[in-house]
Amino acid sequence: MQLTLPCEYSVKEILPAVRALIAEKLVVENNVSIYRTAELMGITPAAVENYIKKRRGNAIKDVLRNDKKFMELVDNFTKVVLNQGKKADSVSSYYCMLCAEGKKVLSKQGYQMSHCIVETLSSAYNFSLEKTF
Repeated sequence: MQLTLPCEYSVKEILPAVRALIAEKLVVENNVSIYRTAELMGITPAAVENYIKKRRGNAIKDVLRNDKKFMELVDNFTKVVLNQGKKADSVSSYYCMLCAEGKKVLSKQGYQMSHCIVETLSSAYNFSLEKTF
């Protein structure tokens, strides 16, 4: 029996897809430099370039991109980062929320994953991610 932790799939697949979507929004749609994008996202410029050139984060990106509600969250997150210039240390919890929402999208598409503590707490307390951004 193999133990798969709840965040294992998230770290390998969901987080890279979310980062790729955010990097595309910042660099391609908003003309933010790769270096500034890296600073805002808390990753290296090389990682941003890999996301932009579709070398990383592509496995489930289109599934997430095709969900209107999820992309609204990504758009709102991108606007917050752009308007407030928040650094990665102050927006890291948003990544957890985007991951949890990404899991919901994937679940609707037939993917099966275990839930993490953020998902458990957000459903128990009925947090609204839309109001967070």
